[in-house]
Amino acid sequence: MTGDAFPRLGAWVKLPAPESVELLALAGFDFVVIDAEHGAIDSRTASTMIGLALGCGLAPFVRVAGTAPRDVQVPLDAGAAGLFVPQVDDASRARDAVRAARFPPLGRRGASTSGRAGRWGLEALGDYLRSGNDEVRLVVQAESAGALSAIVEIGEVTGVDAVFIGPTDLAVSSRFREDDGRLADLVVAAERRCADHRITLGTTAAGNAPELLDRRGYDFLVLGADTTMLRQGAHALVSGVRTAAKAVCR
Repeated sequence: MTGDAFPRLGAWVKLPAPESVELLALAGFDFVVIDAEHGAIDSRTASTMIGLALGCGLAPFVRVAGTAPRDVQVPLDAGAAGLFVPQVDDASRARDAVRAARFPPLGRRGASTSGRAGRWGLEALGDYLRSGNDEVRLVVQAESAGALSAIVEIGEVTGVDAVFIGPTDLAVSSRFREDDGRLADLVVAAERRCADHRITLGTTAAGNAPELLDRRGYDFLVLGADTTMLRQGAHALVSGVRTAAKAVCR
């Protein structure tokens, strides 16, 4: 990477609606992660979201379903600022992600300046290749106990820019509840190893965001999803009205 700080506060985009990106930009987020792994978002909608995010000053990432050329090539050609690659359990899997996402000699990504990433053909080939290898960020997701144990080896693979600890799949794969103390111990140990080796680290957060950023050394956080924010906001609104109506009727 060029040394620029990782954008700090982000949100998942799961709804196949470009307006979600615009609303999150207005809310003040630094980046969005367009979810092509769990969200019902096709490549055409993702491309529109990427362009809209760039126009709104947001860094648009895409969480891909895997590292097949079709998973990786399309969002990168559409101008994604980076990729989140799930289920990276070891350094070998991290190298697979690098090979898919980087141009030679680091990887095997195909080159074409004809898309948004190449400014629709205006970008010089050398600048396009440099940007793809030096500026596009590759975030690999550590979502198993094995991945946490190997987190330094994963994070130090050339071409990987950051590691993201995914707590939900981590709990499922480890067969721990998310609030299990044993799982928390694994995460804390991984956090310390990343800090010792200066590996850029991210995770999800809710009310504990200040603690994660200020005390536990995380560089970036995903604060929630557009779907969750809509559900929580709608629930709070309806509950508030019904509670007030009951009080009036007494």
